Amino acid sequence: MRVDAGALTMSVRRSGEDVLIELSGELDTAGRLRFREQIGELLGRGGGTVTVDVAGLQLIDIPGLAALLRADLLLRRVHSELRISSPTPAFAALLRETGLDGRLRVGEGSRRP
Repeated sequence: MRVDAGALTMSVRRSGEDVLIELSGELDTAGRLRFREQIGELLGRGGGTVTVDVAGLQLIDIPGLAALLRADLLLRRVHSELRISSPTPAFAALLRETGLDGRLRVGEGSRRP
């Protein structure tokens, strides 16, 4: 499923309990709200891994990073797991500069269900 939300495009694919969300464009206000809705839709199933591929993001700011942190927290509450894949150098730098580089599970490559 493909979702356009402002300057953000999300591609959502499911495989069993696992979900891959590929983000591209900008994680702006409209995009953050739609991303939050998408995570909300996943909360009822519990137990799987949600991988967010950030390779296509051209812009992520502090509120965008907060949206990822909130998703991580919400998914943990239902025994699911959030993983970030394909971080760009700018994304990794944002994590380091905010002191959050150990808070999210960040991997190198994309995991496609």
